[in-house]
Amino acid sequence: MSAAHGEAAVVAPEPRWGLGQQEAEAQLRQHGPNLLTREQPTSAWRFLGRQFRSGMVWLLLGACGVAALLGEGADAVAIATIVVLNALVGFLQEYRADRAVLALRALTAPSARVLRDGVSAVIPASQVVPGDALVLEAGDVVSADARLLTAHALLTLEAALTGESTPVDKQVGALPDSTPLAERRDRVFMGTSVAAGTAVAEVTATGMDTELGRIAHLVRSAQVSQTPLQQRLEGVTRMLLVLCVAVGALV
Repeated sequence: MSAAHGEAAVVAPEPRWGLGQQEAEAQLRQHGPNLLTREQPTSAWRFLGRQFRSGMVWLLLGACGVAALLGEGADAVAIATIVVLNALVGFLQEYRADRAVLALRALTAPSARVLRDGVSAVIPASQVVPGDALVLEAGDVVSADARLLTAHALLTLEAALTGESTPVDKQVGALPDSTPLAERRDRVFMGTSVAAGTAVAEVTATGMDTELGRIAHLVRSAQVSQTPLQQRLEGVTRMLLVLCVAVGALV
């Protein structure tokens, strides 16, 4: 939820909905906090410094220094250019990926209304666990992926997740998990918001196991994979090192 909306639940709870407090605590220990995780907060300077941890980079810098000492200015400039380009591409890739994860985290709710021991309560969203019953109404941000138990004129905004710009009509049902994400009318998802209506939904996934979490994981994976430019630069680097060794042997 984006905020608490009064003490009364928007629907009358049923005894079978939700978890007891002890069950919820056990689930929290098993699944961990309901958060989109990221690497330890890192400054831009540290992102840049990480580009120079590779042994290949230091070999290139050494080759650049040798070329400069031998008066081979053109070679020194060429090698230095490769080092700078490689560092710049790697820095931008990691920095943007980190900012993207932060942007996804900004979509999540700070708190949620759930049914615990049959009573409606507002808790930090990080403490929502699988099996919790979310109580939703207009204006709420959904704090986890969940299957609808009841829905009354429920419309959600899913643009951040699916790109759908118009409100999506949600209904209680039992669609298979293989149903395309944009067509899962019986589910609500972390980071989406309620445009109208009320609902109670059983949490099926939290944190990085949610659909939003999968996007965050893909973004983080892109951070460690090489771009085509980086792959080409690495190929050129290896070729230059071979040439430097060959020239050194001839001299």
